[in-house]
Amino acid sequence: MIEIISYQEVKGRDKEIAKKEFEKLLEKIKREYRCEVLSVEEDWEEKEGFHTFVAELRVYFDTFLDYIKYSINYAADVDVLEPPKLTLDPEEFGEALVYIVDFFERFYKTYDVAFSMQTQDKIEIDIEKYKEGIYDEEDIYNFEEEGLIRVKAVFEGYGLSEEEVVKRMLFSLKDNIIVNKVITKELEREEPYKDVGFYGLIGVEMLCRPIDVIEIAYKFIPVVISIESKKIEISCLELQDIGNELGGAIFELSHAAVMRGIQ
Repeated sequence: MIEIISYQEVKGRDKEIAKKEFEKLLEKIKREYRCEVLSVEEDWEEKEGFHTFVAELRVYFDTFLDYIKYSINYAADVDVLEPPKLTLDPEEFGEALVYIVDFFERFYKTYDVAFSMQTQDKIEIDIEKYKEGIYDEEDIYNFEEEGLIRVKAVFEGYGLSEEEVVKRMLFSLKDNIIVNKVITKELEREEPYKDVGFYGLIGVEMLCRPIDVIEIAYKFIPVVISIESKKIEISCLELQDIGNELGGAIFELSHAAVMRGIQ
């Protein structure tokens, strides 16, 4: 079981409307999850002209997937109380990844906003070396003993050339993600990819922390993602970071979607 403290906030210029929306939000959360309302605070921000209502909630989850759904759907600011360490099998972790990919893919298609990826043209990468694999099984075993998980993901990509697409993908990944192997498969080029140099699938085998896999899922929207490690261990602090990372991602994208609508 996962136990958290969560803070939910509603702001509005009209006090009664804000209060009503705040109460509706709390009732919805209480219907969907086992939770306790620990405190409620009301504030008047005179300078901005907003009435603010904040609730401190204690929420319980039976599964990791439930925790992920809450973090995404309620853009939650969370403090994790229990457990000290969460141990998951690949299927449990994989279910959460599928939910994340599906949610953010639908969000991108609906609002036409997504995270931009960094690029660096001058980076030198030996693609043939990555196709063969950088590390042997003993190295990979040692990485897993250090708490990293083995992940295989397939992405769709296009660009001037195979090399340019692979370089862009590898550079976009965080430095602490260890990439072992990259393979590509060119697909038949139809519109809108008919005139690009390369269009196809990029398979990446990597070793990384659970929170890095979560970030890859919502930023890159892989076509396929699978966990090769036999178990996934997530500390209390990392579990908290995962929830806040997802809540922050939703907030950032929602703000971008609103600003796009205003322009």
